Amino acid sequence: MLTPFQFSQLAATAWCGPALTCHFAGVQRYVASSGYTTESYQVSYHAGATQEQVYQGSAPCPFEAILQAVAAFAQRCTVPLLGATVQGHAARIVSAAEQAFSGAPTPAPVLVPEVVCAVCSEGRDALGQCRCCYVPAPHLVASAA
Repeated sequence: MLTPFQFSQLAATAWCGPALTCHFAGVQRYVASSGYTTESYQVSYHAGATQEQVYQGSAPCPFEAILQAVAAFAQRCTVPLLGATVQGHAARIVSAAEQAFSGAPTPAPVLVPEVVCAVCSEGRDALGQCRCCYVPAPHLVASAA
């Protein structure tokens, strides 16, 4: 399904936890003389200065192997929010990769404002203001559209 290089790039992109010393991503293919073939994907993340912190995953699906390794980190993480953040990032990356490899059309991104006003729950404009700060003139809004 994926070449070893593609799998290694995907594994590196899916990680957003603590700084990695290194990561290993491997693909094993078995081809029998009868024509039976199977693949297995393994990934391990080595975090921190020592090699003692290793988070591994192995599965016949490359996406599942990555998610297993990230889940191993989240399970042993002492900061629950960090574990959830790392898993969420990996899930988004893996989901986007699955969609790209499936050939399905890419959904249009939903633009969510980064800063939202606590009063009117509206995003801020380029000047950092929302509708609480000013009322847009109807003739300017109509001409801008």
